[in-house]
Amino acid sequence: MNKKYIVTNIEFDPKFKTAKEIEDLKFKVTNAIGIWDSEGETDDERVSKLFDKVQDYMGVYLTSLSYENNKPHALTSYM
Repeated sequence: MNKKYIVTNIEFDPKFKTAKEIEDLKFKVTNAIGIWDSEGETDDERVSKLFDKVQDYMGVYLTSLSYENNKPHALTSYM
């Protein structure tokens, strides 16, 4: 089953990174915030694959990944 998630925050360990690498990673974080999809039979499997997918995009080990289930955007949803 395919499910969409909204990635809201990504943190990585800047240890052993140069200033340029940290700047590039912060740019990647900004671009990675948003909607991601993940496939799996269970929610745990989908979340694990989501973490792996975002980590692969970033190219470094993540220390934290925050996400929400997909939902209408607050500024565009109807009451």
